[in-house]
Amino acid sequence: MWRDVLIGTYTWGDAEGIYRGRFDDETGAFETLELAIAADSPAFLAARGDMLYAVNEQREGGVSAFRRDHVELDFVNAQPSGGSLPCHLSAGSDWVAVANYGSGTVALFPTADDGGLLLMADSRQHRGKGPNSSRQETAHAHEVHALGSTLVVPDLGTDTIHRYAVESNRLREDGQANLAPGSGPRHVEMHPSLPLLYVLNELGNTVDALSWPDLGARQRVNALPGDFSAASTTAELQIARDGRWLYASNRGHDSIVSFAIDSAGRLHSPEWVPTRGEHPRYFCLDPSNNEDWLIVLNQDSDNVVVYRLTTGRPTDIVCETAAPTPVCLMFA
Repeated sequence: MWRDVLIGTYTWGDAEGIYRGRFDDETGAFETLELAIAADSPAFLAARGDMLYAVNEQREGGVSAFRRDHVELDFVNAQPSGGSLPCHLSAGSDWVAVANYGSGTVALFPTADDGGLLLMADSRQHRGKGPNSSRQETAHAHEVHALGSTLVVPDLGTDTIHRYAVESNRLREDGQANLAPGSGPRHVEMHPSLPLLYVLNELGNTVDALSWPDLGARQRVNALPGDFSAASTTAELQIARDGRWLYASNRGHDSIVSFAIDSAGRLHSPEWVPTRGEHPRYFCLDPSNNEDWLIVLNQDSDNVVVYRLTTGRPTDIVCETAAPTPVCLMFA
């Protein structure tokens, strides 16, 4: 069955905004279609009902709201993101939270009855630095991962996982954990049935398993093969809905690593497949009941690659197609 998708991009090259596409979950075929709406570097997308929200990842950052009918988009309004280089956002029941990478801030925006963005209601400034002088010179909030009214925010610059509670349009600090110096935490995912939070570390090229909600250290594994020594950084993290597999992308090694997850939530038996493209910033599993496909967006080679999943592992490539500077994919 063909499913509509929306593709977020960086608009520093040929890309002009958010693109329409479609994906066939029976064959794995993927097609990039026409521009859905022009926007400045809509590098991450989040949906709520008939609304779509996008960061505008620029030095003077923004966040935009669109009304959507499947893949038809109408601009509603935009607000300054409350910081520089917004890279991620999440949409709650009546709010949108944004991570501003450049300025190391987390911002909270109430939404109006029509879904539009109201003025920023609250923000939190992260402070500190890490041992990697070129990447950790200051705080860099990298994600606002929503778990109900709780936000989990990995900060790449300070090697810290922050937890905030969203209460009456305010952000209340609700705990944090410090990771190994130089880790550079980027993204997190909860295990679907166990009290475990997995953290993808961009600079350390590792995955940490932390207990939830106390954020205690449980396990650390490498995302790269032991014999690989060239420059590489991790990017995206996904967990299968049945909790049996974890996947991460490597930029430089240009690969997807898959880990098996045992009944206690421990990661083991890593395997790697190439992404057939450069800088796999984003990938996702298809939304069908069986999760038969893994879709990779290669930012620097302007292409999308679809892998068949066989017993949870990426096996053969079934489709490769062009897309301009793709960095986020959302099923409509």
